[in-house]
Amino acid sequence: MIGRAEDASKRFELGIKIMKSIVQDLPDYKMKIISERNYRLERLIKSINLENNIEMVGYKKNPQEYYKNSCLHIFPSLCDTYPTVITEAKIFGIPTIICGLDYLALAKKGTIIVFDDDPDIIAKEAIKILKDDNYRKKLGEEARKSMKSINNKIIAEKWKNILLSVYEGVDQSTFYQKFTDESKKMREEEAITILNNQLNLMKKRNSRYNSVTLENLKSYSLF
Repeated sequence: MIGRAEDASKRFELGIKIMKSIVQDLPDYKMKIISERNYRLERLIKSINLENNIEMVGYKKNPQEYYKNSCLHIFPSLCDTYPTVITEAKIFGIPTIICGLDYLALAKKGTIIVFDDDPDIIAKEAIKILKDDNYRKKLGEEARKSMKSINNKIIAEKWKNILLSVYEGVDQSTFYQKFTDESKKMREEEAITILNNQLNLMKKRNSRYNSVTLENLKSYSLF
């Protein structure tokens, strides 16, 4: 797993519990968590006796060495857009298990979406991938091939055109402040939309979520 551990919406606790179920069948497998140190997660790892199977390696500016030595990427995030880590995993031909985010349509090549929050159910899909070399390689090839449709130069050019059209003629200091303020507002609005979509999905899948409100979910994010 890779991401910001301090963001509760990333649900690294769920990923750790998934690993607990995996090692019951595959005791020699290891999980690396690429994130800044987090005492809450370290206590959880210790409490379920996974110190020998899970290592928090800290923040890595260039995590390529970890991708190169991985055979599976777990993405347990409760809400997200199209995350960079999935793109990075695809580049290295690593299958990704996504926990419930079925609106990540672009991620479907080389990924498996499990519509459940039960770590045992998610772990079964992970074990299937880890045990079957041919299946894992097939998913990895799909992931790598799907990256051919993504062109960074085109994406960068579109961003540049958008920014220039909005801030043409504005001095640099004003541009930076205005961009920062509006970006924060856009991120918050986008996050609320994503949270609301996820809440609706949760309620459709399981009636136990019927009493959950948008405010409940927002309390787990970085608002």
